[in-house]
Amino acid sequence: MAIVSVAIVSSFHLRNQPTKLERRVALPLGLIFWVSALACLAAGFANYIKAVTKYSRRTALVQSGWKTQAVFTLVAIALITSCLILLSTSAQQHS
Repeated sequence: MAIVSVAIVSSFHLRNQPTKLERRVALPLGLIFWVSALACLAAGFANYIKAVTKYSRRTALVQSGWKTQAVFTLVAIALITSCLILLSTSAQQHS
């Protein structure tokens, strides 16, 4: 997700220049992806620490909690929303 964030912020295009709308949306959308990448990393690290702690007590049951589910739900919403935004701007350019 961090790589996608950098690609969005830099407005990476192969054939043509980015439009004004794409340049205006690039930084906020890239920041959302960067923050969500950090949130996923933090959620995974927290699960790892919790599992290792429980392994040391021999009571490990590795499951994701509500915080991890909330983070991944927000990431999924961000992905779907960004896809819809990018598809709608692409459709407006071609019509």
